[in-house]
Amino acid sequence: MSKLNPVFAPPALSPQEQMAYYVKRVASRVHPASLEKIRARVGALNLDFSADEIFILAALDNPRRVQWFLDHEVYYNNDHAHPDQEETSLPPRMVLRTGMAHCFEGALLAYAINYLHGFEPRWLMLEGTRDVDHNLVVYQDKHAARWGCNAHSGYPHLGGRAPEFFTLRELAETYYPHYYSGYTNDPRDLTIIGYSEPVDLTPKFGVQWMAQLEPTWDLYYLLVDDAWTFHQMTPPYGAQYRHPRETHLYMSITALKKGWIETTPRVRVNENNLPPDAQTLWHEFWKTFDPEGHLPRGRAAELEGEFYRLTGTTPIDLNFNAEEIGYFLDKGYRVEQLLTGA
Repeated sequence: MSKLNPVFAPPALSPQEQMAYYVKRVASRVHPASLEKIRARVGALNLDFSADEIFILAALDNPRRVQWFLDHEVYYNNDHAHPDQEETSLPPRMVLRTGMAHCFEGALLAYAINYLHGFEPRWLMLEGTRDVDHNLVVYQDKHAARWGCNAHSGYPHLGGRAPEFFTLRELAETYYPHYYSGYTNDPRDLTIIGYSEPVDLTPKFGVQWMAQLEPTWDLYYLLVDDAWTFHQMTPPYGAQYRHPRETHLYMSITALKKGWIETTPRVRVNENNLPPDAQTLWHEFWKTFDPEGHLPRGRAAELEGEFYRLTGTTPIDLNFNAEEIGYFLDKGYRVEQLLTGA
């Protein structure tokens, strides 16, 4: 779920050294009242944070400080740097101990901290096409009744936003011109097509994940299900290809429900279950598309747009989704866990 960025080598610190560094960095920001409050909150929730971790959490007592910490104190964890590199899903405590986080891990940290400080955070996903998604932790300024968010990224302009937006659509649209393909790294190849309704994670996942040390794979793989609603944004293929429905399910969820992706006897795209016109476009697209260019150009781009207008997804996304569902099943999860209303 993290966007790609150039490989770099952050300082190699042991967990103890990393924690000591953070404690020193935030010491001047810790207010005694915040420290007392967070100790009481962590105790009431029976969360197993160390004294140093609680001290750091106390310093990050509002979303503005959380964003400062993400921007200046957490290196970007590029777990897609090499094809053979294993993905990670670090919980907040491991982010503090490693000083590293990708988009999803940074959002988990922001969500946990804001939750513990009583800011009622919600998770909002920016949905990408032929690209990875982006994760925002949104919150509402209770005095101004405006939305802001925390976010972590290795790309410019994809971090958090101050609480100055009256609607979540306004907030989401500020990312649109800056969210371009991690496969071409061409700023003209924009990839956002939608944003989700804000979701409270605690009814489904509880709060114990905030203090665990084990990877948060359940959140990573089970976060989005068929209870999530996404709002359409103007697709990068062009406004003329806008899907007629303004709201939709996540693309892979739709594909599973409609049988466009099958999981038995193996995970694959079954184009025969697509609408008849989309079947024709599917075959024409793969005859026309040059994979060496990563994204479709010319006639292939037009076919992709027509396919999206009919289905709300693209041929490339269907293949991506099938691959992701394969990983999901290999981890021991079941499709039924995503289809809560099935």
